[in-house]
Amino acid sequence: MHYPPEQEVFTVATHHSSHDKDVASSSSSSKFATFQNSSLCRSPSARWFVGALMVLLSLSLVQNFRKENLLSEIPDYPLTKKQPLHQRSVRFMPYPHKTLGSGTSLQCQWETRPFVSSNTSKESYLDFTQQNAYAEGICIPPTLNDTLHIFSSEEAIECLSPKAQNRDIKLMLSGDSYMKQLYIGLVDILLSKHINNGKEIFGSTQRNEVTTIAQHEMEKRRSEEKNSTFPFVQYGPQCYGVAPLSTTCSEIIKELRTDNSTDYVFIISSGVHIYRRSQNQVNATIQEINNFLDTTNRTIFVSPPYYYPDIQFTAELVRDQAEVYRGLLPNVAPENADHPFLDVYELTRSCMWKNCSYDKAHRSRFVNRWKAQLLLNTLCEVQ
Repeated sequence: MHYPPEQEVFTVATHHSSHDKDVASSSSSSKFATFQNSSLCRSPSARWFVGALMVLLSLSLVQNFRKENLLSEIPDYPLTKKQPLHQRSVRFMPYPHKTLGSGTSLQCQWETRPFVSSNTSKESYLDFTQQNAYAEGICIPPTLNDTLHIFSSEEAIECLSPKAQNRDIKLMLSGDSYMKQLYIGLVDILLSKHINNGKEIFGSTQRNEVTTIAQHEMEKRRSEEKNSTFPFVQYGPQCYGVAPLSTTCSEIIKELRTDNSTDYVFIISSGVHIYRRSQNQVNATIQEINNFLDTTNRTIFVSPPYYYPDIQFTAELVRDQAEVYRGLLPNVAPENADHPFLDVYELTRSCMWKNCSYDKAHRSRFVNRWKAQLLLNTLCEVQ
């Protein structure tokens, strides 16, 4: 359950029923009828005055009635500066993509902004994905307050669609368990539903099962769409981190890059497994990742998350992972634009709600959908 501060309400609507208008009208008319029959109305001047007053009242009632009708014709949309979805265009941003920032510039405060629905059936500006983002939780750094966009499913598809962008775009996510969950979050957005009924993921077995379901549903959707309309987005385990990134991970990326006709976007992350394989050496972990970035260009690296101090994560591991994160910052965007970077450390650090994580390590599905929104902001531009 979320415990956010008070938030502004998206939809404000004031409606008066026809019954209210009829009551007001009849009440006013009866008062003037009583006044007309009184002794004060017997002189010509008084009658002229009352007549003029009744004309003014009639004009006022007509004006109010027209105003109410006009108000009832206004679409009951949320109060947002965004234009209707069908009027916006989305452009894919090729390498080096867009830079959102890194480090302390991305500090943010999690909040919810519940979408207030009305009694009307008119179409809303916000789709299923956007409404759930506001209701479940968002974390927008002040530095991105005016530029960060919460993508609808339609916009995300348009950005990554080979047909819409007239270029063969293929997203390849690979790495550790955090990358699996980022992949699931992105699939939730693209399919405009929470796969596997939105159930939270507990443990590696369930994570693998949901990843398989996500891959199956993405492939099924692509097979149903003609002319490559639906995006190509896959997850692969090659960059998990058990083996050095310079071997299997780099080899597969370099092999796929021989196809110059395709815009491959590789989104990679593996931190804690490299750290453990290097016998908990911070500098060795940073060096392996930097060497991978320097030799395997055009790859988006995703930062490690923040680790909660817990029985399974000692204070030493929490401290060392923070040092690994800070050690990467000088060699990734925005400091080094050649190495695009998706920084999720601060947003995972600031998520302290009870439902942010169920194992003190992996984040809940709404957090991973928010990570996916940041990825879309790195790859896409709404015009």
